[in-house]
Amino acid sequence: GHDGAEAVAGWDPYDQNAGSGWFDPAWMFGAPAGFDVVIGNPPYVRADFRGERHKAARRAVLDSGAYETLWQKWDMFVPFMERSFKLLAPGGVSSLIVSDAFGHAKYALKAREWFLRNACIERIDFYSRIKIFDAAVHNLSYLFRKADGAANAPLRRLHEPEFGDVTELATGRQADLDERVFFPADSWRAPAAPTIRLGELCYVSVGMVVHAHETKAPGAFTLEDLVQEEQDDEHSKAFVEGKYLDRWLPAQTRWIEWGTERAPGLFRRKTFPELYGVAEKLLSIGMAAGADRPRVAYDDRQLYHNHSVWCFVPWHALRNVRNRSIRKSARYRDENGGGELPKREALEAASRRFSIKYLLGVMNSSSALDFLRAHRRSNINLYPDDWKALPLPDVPPVAQRPVVALVDAILAAKRTDSAAATSLEAEIDETVCALYRFNG
Repeated sequence: GHDGAEAVAGWDPYDQNAGSGWFDPAWMFGAPAGFDVVIGNPPYVRADFRGERHKAARRAVLDSGAYETLWQKWDMFVPFMERSFKLLAPGGVSSLIVSDAFGHAKYALKAREWFLRNACIERIDFYSRIKIFDAAVHNLSYLFRKADGAANAPLRRLHEPEFGDVTELATGRQADLDERVFFPADSWRAPAAPTIRLGELCYVSVGMVVHAHETKAPGAFTLEDLVQEEQDDEHSKAFVEGKYLDRWLPAQTRWIEWGTERAPGLFRRKTFPELYGVAEKLLSIGMAAGADRPRVAYDDRQLYHNHSVWCFVPWHALRNVRNRSIRKSARYRDENGGGELPKREALEAASRRFSIKYLLGVMNSSSALDFLRAHRRSNINLYPDDWKALPLPDVPPVAQRPVVALVDAILAAKRTDSAAATSLEAEIDETVCALYRFNG
């Protein structure tokens, strides 16, 4: 129509800074079959970014009906990836640098699966620990060819500690790979030993949210108003935060106000007291994935903690403690509903077979780190669900004893000198690795 003709006539191929509301490869570039190469750095704009122009742009992308990879709260780079691929001629290559969220974010799952099926994934370069741009975002780049990729083995390259310092990661026939190909971890070797998941041995919970409840007492107090260095009648519970948690033991603890009008009655989230009062539990932190190794600590001091820490409590230690939180994970036979949820009787019986110090040794081992790297949902955080899925060698108490003895030796050394015990950690790695009996 007249508007279309005006748009075509008004397009200036020599103006590098002018945008255009239309695009035609044949008319603009003489490429009726598509391009041989599409290369670029698309915008990274999250779905929660505010602004009318941004919302209008997202609506226009959705309303076009042209995209198959948009899902949930997609970032703006996702349609750019699909568009740049679809603009290729047969055999053409698309290469963009995008946020490494593409490799792990839930919103990009559909896109990861789509490219696995529809592109020949020639190469992925991971820059997860390198700052390529000034922004906080980390990146990956890729080379997708418009061709059948079933028999292709993608080249997967990790750049660390700096650009060009490359480690090649495991690969295989594209037809045999899943969407984890876009995640910068080697695959986990299958153990020959029978295993049991950590979630079957421990109830895993995040700690209390220790600031004033937003409706009952908005702004009345923060965590720092409640904790101090010394114990007294009011500050009666030993307390730890994630920043004071080390491998094997907490580095530092303080004392939190307890049993007053506000503590814990006016906390944003109280959790339940039995969680903290068990004889033994393990503590870990969410940001452990960014560190070189997980940080899991032993606690036999009934430490309370806030939501920067998760605790792992053996199921049998919570015997007959009944509440809504636990009922979301497991139920006793006499509790209604819950359909497919595991039975607490079975979980308690399983957890009794394991020393908690054995669990600690396995969780802090390099074998556990390999599993978490290969399976965690995010390459920034570790989540409780990632830990719950960890398979531990299901061995009898006699085979757990060497690990327990090493853990006891590490704990004794750490109590006198927090920097001690490195050679013992290497022994734990070897002992645990042997218990898994890895294939290959």
